[in-house]
Amino acid sequence: MADLIVNVESDNRTVTPSFTNRILIWVLAIRAPFFTASIVPLVLGMAIAWYDTQIFDPLLGFLTLLAGVAIHAGTNLANDYFDQPTDDINQNFSPFNGGSRMIQNNVLLPRQILLASIFCYLVGIVTAVFIIINTGGILLLFFLGTAVLLGLFYTALPVRLSYHGLGEIAVFVGFGPLGVLSAYYIQLGNINWTLTLIASVPIAFLIAMVLFINEFQDIEADQEAGKRTLVVVLGKTLAVRIYIIGMILAYVFLLIGVISAVFPVFLLLPFFTIPLAAKAILTAKRNYMLIEELQPANATTILTHFTFGIMMALAFILA
Repeated sequence: MADLIVNVESDNRTVTPSFTNRILIWVLAIRAPFFTASIVPLVLGMAIAWYDTQIFDPLLGFLTLLAGVAIHAGTNLANDYFDQPTDDINQNFSPFNGGSRMIQNNVLLPRQILLASIFCYLVGIVTAVFIIINTGGILLLFFLGTAVLLGLFYTALPVRLSYHGLGEIAVFVGFGPLGVLSAYYIQLGNINWTLTLIASVPIAFLIAMVLFINEFQDIEADQEAGKRTLVVVLGKTLAVRIYIIGMILAYVFLLIGVISAVFPVFLLLPFFTIPLAAKAILTAKRNYMLIEELQPANATTILTHFTFGIMMALAFILA
């Protein structure tokens, strides 16, 4: 991985960053703060397994998180590499959209990003294979393959899911049911399909809305690049209504699960996040045509998803 040595151009001089700065560069490149998207469904899946059986294997739990985060990191890097033409023309980028900007700011070369993506995918795949060998969980091969393909072909040719209005569906599946089912299966070697699938729906809606609201600032660059995200297809006015509905549906599904006794009553705990969701919705409704003013809605949607998901996991553990 010698190619991962970073040189930064400054005042016509080549400056080699310190070790600490190199670490920071890669933390930003892999977009580590967004790993909550993969951590939440995996933690929830393990919590549901504990709820069903009072069984939890800490080593398998750690390896599950390692594999999930590594594949997520590989996906983020792959998206930076394959989405470079779109990110190059994006003038409305922010901490929530437009990629990591490492290529655009000449901090890292595209080849370095690609090599790092391959490395992260390999870490995730090797870890998952180690889990399969030690647990005999052959079904995990299907989950692993689906996760890698969804992540890679989110922006990679020839599929480019996000360019055809399928990005939200990929995120819904990958960071919803797929993550919850995988973590549960790794712990127990079998799956409570009804409970895990239904429990995954609320967080799947929320993470899809994280992506959805982040696409609002990208709309001009996406249109110019021919990237037909749902926001491009629907237009901002209709899209913000869909966003509001998606946020509300997370709570509706949770409530239905409790009322129907599929979930224990402890699953009312995530309703304490309603003020966060309401803040995100009101901010989006007021500022969806703006750029910087919409950023608090981006941030609050992420926080709502994380808090909601962790509270769901905690509720299953307490129950």
